Amino acid sequence: MPSRLRTERQGDVLVITLSNLTRANAVDDVLLVSLRGAITSAADQGARAAVLTGSGGVFCAGYDLNALPTEPDRAWLRGHGELEATLRLLREGPLPMVAALTGAAVGAGLELALSCDLRVAHPEVVMQMPPVKLGIVYTLEGIWRLAALCGAARARELLLLAEPISAETGQKLGLVSRLVPAEQVLDTACALAQKVAAQPRPAVLGTRHLLEHLLRTGPTQTDTQEEELLALRLQSWQSPEATAARQRLRQRRKSSDRS
Repeated sequence: MPSRLRTERQGDVLVITLSNLTRANAVDDVLLVSLRGAITSAADQGARAAVLTGSGGVFCAGYDLNALPTEPDRAWLRGHGELEATLRLLREGPLPMVAALTGAAVGAGLELALSCDLRVAHPEVVMQMPPVKLGIVYTLEGIWRLAALCGAARARELLLLAEPISAETGQKLGLVSRLVPAEQVLDTACALAQKVAAQPRPAVLGTRHLLEHLLRTGPTQTDTQEEELLALRLQSWQSPEATAARQRLRQRRKSSDRS
């Protein structure tokens, strides 16, 4: 069987391509495990960011309906294990993630994109959350994330009407970071990933952690959480990469002052 997941290393960036063409890049448990393995392996080998994209003019049509259980048990309904684990790794894992939306992002496919840090799309891309059309109440995590990114009112509209929206509308809602011509989507996503990869790693990972914390809890925290967050900031400040970055900035400023 041909691989349904392709990877290519471009310097510090791993490009991951969903290639399940017969199913419009729909994912199942096997493909999701492979995706997590690719991210973890690349991080272990020194990658500093990743781009997730799809082949054949489609990003991801969602979770493969043929792989859905006919009678899901309570554990599956509480949060589909492999999908939830993959989304968590995208959001909180070792590599900052950029989604290159080469085409439609639907259901779990849209949730994969929304779990990335940045999303690049072209005007013809459509985005859709269709679970209610299938008679399904979506996961708490998926509904929460959509509401956190575009607001509860717009999330209600997207979920209850289950209608596709354009990438242009998605950009206005905060679901798309950059809107570019179709032929520039992947290159733009890779360029953004390279820019993130070039930043001091502890600061990047720590900032992602705090953003995720803020989305979930708001700015308030317990004393213990506050100490943990302060420790995270101190660790990033004292890292060799941060020290070197500040030194380079000082040198550029001195050179500018002399000119």
